Amino acid sequence: LKKDQAYKHVEYILKRKISAQNVARFGIGASLNFSDLPKHLLSKGYTYQEMTLSGVVDSKDGRYYDALGERLIIPIINQFNQVVAFGGRLLEKADFAKYKNTRETFVFSKSNNLYNLNNLKKLKNEKGIDNVIIVEGYMDTISLDKAGFNNVVASMGTLLTKDQARIL
Repeated sequence: LKKDQAYKHVEYILKRKISAQNVARFGIGASLNFSDLPKHLLSKGYTYQEMTLSGVVDSKDGRYYDALGERLIIPIINQFNQVVAFGGRLLEKADFAKYKNTRETFVFSKSNNLYNLNNLKKLKNEKGIDNVIIVEGYMDTISLDKAGFNNVVASMGTLLTKDQARIL
């Protein structure tokens, strides 16, 4: 978000009135294009196979690209404070889904995770909670948090599953 090329991402954040505090709290970032992530991960020693298995990189016709290229990036963090996937939000209108997650992997299944569970767990440990608000998506969660409702999780577009209820 600090790079000049992220101006569209920053404009979206400002339009939604998301504070710098919430950007940091939720780890919001930006994918600037489709090519930088695979290059960066290669430089860190990851193979294309590892990248695709993790769900962050896809391939077509032998070319590897950022699975969430040019989107606002929202990390999905489990109850153990580990990043298990990423969500991406398109910044412009399109004929396809504006929200997309990295694909399901052996560490990430939408039906077994809730967005913002890590912050809910911190809140429980610090202040205690007696109820939880469940919403559909990331931006719903962030908007409610911005309004002072910190006891919020999102099902990430799925119906509430037995596993998600058990986790709560």
